[in-house]
Amino acid sequence: MGKVLICEPHPEVRELLQRIVVRLGHEALLEDARLQVVDAILLEPAHAPSVERARAFRAADGDTPIVCTSIDLPDAGSRRLDPVAFLIKPFALPDIERALGHALGTSNGNGKGTSPRA
Repeated sequence: MGKVLICEPHPEVRELLQRIVVRLGHEALLEDARLQVVDAILLEPAHAPSVERARAFRAADGDTPIVCTSIDLPDAGSRRLDPVAFLIKPFALPDIERALGHALGTSNGNGKGTSPRA
């Protein structure tokens, strides 16, 4: 299906996101992957190195959709990333499924969208 870049500084959360992405049938790439075009980015916007890496990957394609996943509420910095969804940790599995579906242009058939843009 799609290539999803995971930019998450916490190893346990990164592993969980990777498992979710793979379970949904996508290819999970970690932020140490070589620079390439990806279909979506899962990003912890409170971690500056992850944000910079996500920006570099986004620049390779121009407008790669970003889904922010954070314990922090959206702020001016995360809004500048123009995410397609902003999930507050801990979030439910259906929430990330909808957010990724929206980011990748796929539908889960329930007619529901993701949370509004941050």
